[in-house]
Amino acid sequence: MSALAHKDNLPKAGFRELFLLCKQYFGEKFTIGRDRFCALLRANDLMLRKRRYRPRTTNSNHPYHKYNDLLNTELKYEPQRPGDLVVADITYIAYRGGFAYLSLLTDAFSRCIVGHCLHPTLEVEGCVRALNQAFDFFKQHNIDTHNMIHHSDRGVQYASARYTDLLRAQHCRISMTQTGDPLHNALAERMNNTLKNSWYISSEEQTFEEATEAVARAVEMYNTARPHQSLGGKTPLQLLIPDAPNPLVPSGGGSGGAAVPLGKAMHLGKGTFLEHLTEALRQDDSQTKSYL
Repeated sequence: MSALAHKDNLPKAGFRELFLLCKQYFGEKFTIGRDRFCALLRANDLMLRKRRYRPRTTNSNHPYHKYNDLLNTELKYEPQRPGDLVVADITYIAYRGGFAYLSLLTDAFSRCIVGHCLHPTLEVEGCVRALNQAFDFFKQHNIDTHNMIHHSDRGVQYASARYTDLLRAQHCRISMTQTGDPLHNALAERMNNTLKNSWYISSEEQTFEEATEAVARAVEMYNTARPHQSLGGKTPLQLLIPDAPNPLVPSGGGSGGAAVPLGKAMHLGKGTFLEHLTEALRQDDSQTKSYL
């Protein structure tokens, strides 16, 4: 077996991502539709249950200037290219010592995570490191950020002089939500949920160093391996670099190739995701034939 096979690659992927990856991995051999695929996963107890808890990470009670919202205007702003709009947010990550705080910056056009930093406190340092990483990413990929909109909530980290001075030095436009409505920074909120629901990055059993490594691995796999329906089945990096390979799919599609084995990607107790899926497909095919 090939790619999709290391247990840390996509350990909690949703059925839509798995469906797209299976179509790419098996090629023409994969003939079932999306709804039937979902029904097979649910019938064989392969669907994950979500646990929700959300500590407060935003403090908007501060003396700094609160900028206008340039995104949620009467005609909602839509980015036309990479580097037009970056959205920022902070979420919590559990570890053995309590909670650490993950700063994320996402390019809204490509959905690529361009900057991230896990920091033990909510101080501005974590956000500043993520922002500097984002500028380095854009520079590395020759993406112009002149007049780029930086959109965030009104938290003290994003309004602080240290952070806004960095944005102005890069000729960025600063945009902030005007209320506490998460829909006004929906993409950033969705990114938080995607990382935490698709990878095992939050656990009270891990050290801070292990949490940092888990986050870095999750960001890498999100950018290079996780397909998006909104991007036509491409990964975020493939929108920036069309020929960027997906490390979980053999080049050219179909089985074979030299990618990471699919079977190791998602361990489900005894056996791998592929083994469970193959058995479910075999049983479903047998039942279908019995009615013919």
